[in-house]
Amino acid sequence: MPGMSDETPRDPFENAKHLDARSLRGLAHPLRMHILDLLQAHGPATGKTLAERLNVSSASVSYHLRQLETHGFIEEDPGLGTSRERWWRAVHKGFRFPEHLDTDEPELSTAVRLALAASWSRDLAAAIGGWTAQPEGWREAQVMAGRRTHLTLEQLEGLRRDMKEVLDRYAHEEPVPGGRSVHVQFAAFPDPDER
Repeated sequence: MPGMSDETPRDPFENAKHLDARSLRGLAHPLRMHILDLLQAHGPATGKTLAERLNVSSASVSYHLRQLETHGFIEEDPGLGTSRERWWRAVHKGFRFPEHLDTDEPELSTAVRLALAASWSRDLAAAIGGWTAQPEGWREAQVMAGRRTHLTLEQLEGLRRDMKEVLDRYAHEEPVPGGRSVHVQFAAFPDPDER
């Protein structure tokens, strides 16, 4: 089966930042999440480059870069830049969200999840905008799917476990021959209208 190997899949989050109550504050803003996502996906960049790409002021980007640095998400890249031009890079690939933070810091964990959802929504909207322009093969391989189903708590936990195993099996840290960067989003939750 494509994407499968005889080896146990490597944990794609082995270099992820483990969030705590303090670091949650560093991510609880959509622009910070977007900046971090760009640095993780595309490598080091200057504040000016990020401001142009995001179409926001350099002052705003500088503020959010300092917040990301303070909370340990990014650092200055000493091998790039000059005394007048600072280059920033992500320290980690992704982050782990301990579930106890939902109880310990519910407002902050909600803000981080909302920022993450905004990031996913932005990426999905951009993908839909270019959906029909993808090359043949890639166009047909794209997928948007959703289901409403009835599950027990144990079944939802099983679905979560199974989906994580599938996502981990297809996670590649480095580019693969003939491959492209592909975004995979997955969410499963009880219907908010049914409590």
